[in-house]
Amino acid sequence: MIVIDNKASEIEVKIIEAANKVFLKEGIQGTTMGQIADEAGISRTSLNYYFRCKKHLVIHVVNGLENKIVPAVSSLINNEELTILEKIQLFVDEYLSLISKYPMIPNFIFSELSQDPEWFFQALRQRDLDFEKFIIQMDKEISKGQINSFTMEELFVNVFGLCAFPVLIKPILMEFFFQNNKEEIDKFMDLRKNQVKRLINCWLEK
Repeated sequence: MIVIDNKASEIEVKIIEAANKVFLKEGIQGTTMGQIADEAGISRTSLNYYFRCKKHLVIHVVNGLENKIVPAVSSLINNEELTILEKIQLFVDEYLSLISKYPMIPNFIFSELSQDPEWFFQALRQRDLDFEKFIIQMDKEISKGQINSFTMEELFVNVFGLCAFPVLIKPILMEFFFQNNKEEIDKFMDLRKNQVKRLINCWLEK
């Protein structure tokens, strides 16, 4: 279930939940405002009163997901009982589960980054995730020789590249590798968790 701002009215909550259902079924590009209105059981005029365009609804859906995920990520990176490798592996599990359930998210984010990135940057800044403890722990484990040396930039690029890229090129995979067999590509995507974690272990483990 999407987590929504407490200030949203009952009808806005209903519309956002409806939009999420249609986005998951049709994809963001394939969704029309009329479809969202039908799913919500309201008129197109009523929908336009609350949300003038589809992008505003997508942003609300993404923000709702962030409200659900950011506290979990914050708790994970500040957990002093876990090693850096364990934290990264758990994050990979969480992130791949998210984009498996909401596959439209990576495509939307990459599209926005190329067209109108400022709202996305602002949203990230407002989350104010604190990685200070993670970085201190990372440096300590590197200096003790427990893991190979790496930077946060390398970690970010490698983790998100391994996790998100297969989702972005899913149409290519479907057409040329899986003969448009949804069941087979879903199995392939499910196996990605262990593959990504194994690759990260090979990179970081001493």
